Amino acid sequence: MNYSELLTNIRDYTEVGSEVLSNTVINVFITNVENKIQRELDLDAFRKFATSSLTIDSPFLTVPEDFDFERGIQIVDGNADRTWLEQRDTTFVDEYNVDRANNTGTPKYYANWDQNTFILAPTPNAAVTVELWYNRTPERLGNGSSGTSTTTYLSNTASDLLLYGTLAETFSYLKNPAYVQLYEQKYAQSVQGLAQTQMGRKRRDEYSDGVLRIPLKSVDPGGT
Repeated sequence: MNYSELLTNIRDYTEVGSEVLSNTVINVFITNVENKIQRELDLDAFRKFATSSLTIDSPFLTVPEDFDFERGIQIVDGNADRTWLEQRDTTFVDEYNVDRANNTGTPKYYANWDQNTFILAPTPNAAVTVELWYNRTPERLGNGSSGTSTTTYLSNTASDLLLYGTLAETFSYLKNPAYVQLYEQKYAQSVQGLAQTQMGRKRRDEYSDGVLRIPLKSVDPGGT
């Protein structure tokens, strides 16, 4: 389902035209749903990696523009050996690295400094490679203008989820609580189905975990 198809579906389901449900209004609902899905589901499509070099004598690391939250940080040395940094509170890192200018070396710890920055300790003494594992902000569905795409992962593979969520937002705007409840229930069912696939079946394999089986009710041999 592309952006235009979603707009058409929203207006068809609600039987309300563009004079009330303009593109601008529906765009707000779509963005709300994209953000909601990002918060509720840990999908592989939201996972990314970013590699850069640390700056000598600077304890700070700037996150990518599409950063939502980190899943881990690795240091990669000249021999391609990888070491995970340990996450700590900012106060711990600040106390450990109270003399940032002179307490230098290969970083061991990191903490969230602000919305766009991590602080590392010790302060890097070499421009070693750092690899950030993180979840990105959702790809935005739109008319293909700057920062948007006419199709996204969600619109292609979870169109029901995007449709039902946007319909719930729309009927809330139209002040129709009965249909809000209906499409919130449909949205919740779609969330559960996608979670079972993406966060359940996709993250197991038959060799390690065995074939997924549905429990069967056993017959009582005593006939009771």
